Formats: sequence, structure tokens, C-alpha cells
Amino acid sequence: MTRRMKRVVVSSGLREADIRPPALLSEFKRLSVQDALEFFGDPAQLVEVNCPACDSPDTRVVFTKNEFFYRCCSVCRSVFVSPRPTSDALANYYANSRASRFRVQHYSRDTAKARRYHLLTSHAEWMGQIYDEAGNPEARGYADLNTCSPEIFDEIGAQHIFQPLLTVDPLLDPTGVCETAVQVVRRDTLAGMGAISAFEKVEHQFSPAAYLQSVGGALADGGLFFFTTRTISGFDLQILWGKTPYIFVPEHLNLLSVEGIALLVERCGFELIELSTPGQLDLELVRHAAKNDPSIKLPPFIAYLLENRDQEAHWDLQEYLQKHRLSSHVRVVIKKLQKTEVATHE
Repeated sequence: MTRRMKRVVVSSGLREADIRPPALLSEFKRLSVQDALEFFGDPAQLVEVNCPACDSPDTRVVFTKNEFFYRCCSVCRSVFVSPRPTSDALANYYANSRASRFRVQHYSRDTAKARRYHLLTSHAEWMGQIYDEAGNPEARGYADLNTCSPEIFDEIGAQHIFQPLLTVDPLLDPTGVCETAVQVVRRDTLAGMGAISAFEKVEHQFSPAAYLQSVGGALADGGLFFFTTRTISGFDLQILWGKTPYIFVPEHLNLLSVEGIALLVERCGFELIELSTPGQLDLELVRHAAKNDPSIKLPPFIAYLLENRDQEAHWDLQEYLQKHRLSSHVRVVIKKLQKTEVATHE
């Protein structure tokens, strides 16, 4: 299925408060929940869907969040919202909701420095390294979809690998933010790219399969798509499940399992280059959630570990989660097959 499935371990000293300050996250969640009821409150306007990862219809409701049903797929164990808002309704929400404006005006700007230090530098290094190893050297264009952190282009530009650099329908205008030259383009003009990225976007797509196929149409043969998302396979989501405080609609329609992501990539006709979970926050997220919500009862072993072992023990477990694809932060690289490879697979 893949030629590259590394066991990735990352440690940058990241803390949840660095990239998700409690006050900002609380306000963003409050606005998101209120806006979701306003924009999607009519059940008649919601649509049932099969598993967005493997397309199985065999699912069951496992928990609810603010009147929305999260279902679990019996085949790949992905968790997802169904019924859900339509693609048009989601587009209207992201264009006009208060939560979307807050994300751009406060959330992205106020955490920009920390995100650059802890996330963007490593993202750029990751993409440059994989491109050198597995990319198409004849296709050098790079595009980021719905950019929230324009600083990524300065990190990418410093590598002198990609040219031109494009931001597609950005949420935050790169003008005055980036020192590197960046072109702003529409999605329907994108074609022949060597690399495309989408950070934390797959989880709120109406159809992840349609999203991947659309990206494929914008890639050159042998082009790479880099994306990050949350996975339900991760430690914190498995422990907290329906009581996870930072999961809500429409930000998290799709919580695909590691196995589900692999199946999604396969059925969309890509080659899976990397699927890793280098998350650093699983234990911290569980500890904070249990501390702030008395109704959360942790398994005795986890409670004991958090209360009676030191930071070294906690990091050893986090490292284990990273190595074995059991953290909830997942990063993925997939490759558009060249025409000769497609013919071989058929």
C-alpha cells in the first residue's frame, strides 16, 4: 500500500495554550455552536451520508454534540456527523458566520507566532523533504488551500524548492504578512501543481473523497498532496470520546480513523506516501478535559498515570503514541499516480 510509513517522533515543547489559548478557544467554540444552530438548525435541510472514509452504509450513532449525531463506521471505525449540512450550506457558513470571522480576526492572528515556531517550520521542512524524495521534479508549483497562516510561505520560500507559491482562496490575506512573493488565485484556476497543502481542512469537508479528487485534478502527474487533520484513532479522542470538549460541528464533521484514511486514499486513486501521527498534546488534552469537567471519569490506569508519574513518564507515553500512529494529530502525504501507474493499477 505504501513505500513510506515512517514512525515519526516530534518534540518542540508544544503546549495546548500556545496554539489554542483557552480564552480564544472558548469564544470560538461558543460562536461555532451558536452559529451551527442558526445556520443548520432545520433537520429537514440536513442529509444522511455513508462513511466518508470507506463509503460503508453500516454505521451506528455513538454520541451526540449540540443536537448533531456522530456515527461510527463498523468497517473502518471512523466517526462522522450524519445527517450533516450540505456542501452549499457549509460554504455559506464559512463565508458568513461570526465564528469564521472570529477565526480570521483573532484566532489565526493571535496565535501566528506560536504556530510558526511549533508548526509551520516543521510543516515546511516536512514538505520539502518529502518532495525531494518522492515528488515530480518537473512540477515545482506549490499551493496552500484556504490559507489561515500565511507565514507558511516564508518558511517554504526559504527552502528555494518551489516556484511559484500560490494561496488559494485564502482566509487570511498574505499581503503585509509575508516577505515572500505569493500569488492569490481561485480554486478553479489551479492546475499542474507539484505540491498542494491543506492544514486542518479535511475534517470539515462535506465529502473528503470529493475534496481529494478535486485536489487531484489540480496536481501534475506525480504531484503531492500534504494534509493534516484529526483522527479518531488518537489517544485523547478514544479516551474522552463523546465528552471531548474541543470537538464540535461544523469544524469536526469527519474524524476519520487511521485505517479509514488509508482506505479513502486508495479509493480516490492516490498512492499513500506517508501517514503518521506526530501529535504532542494527547495526554495534556486528556488531563485538561478531566480537570475542567467533573463528569469525565478517566480509566483508572490513565488517571493514576497522570496523577502519580512525572513529565518524563508522560512524554514516554506520548512518544509511544507517535510511533504507533495513536496520536490524534495526523499528517498525510499522498501522490497523484502518473498515467503509466494508473494503467498498471487498473
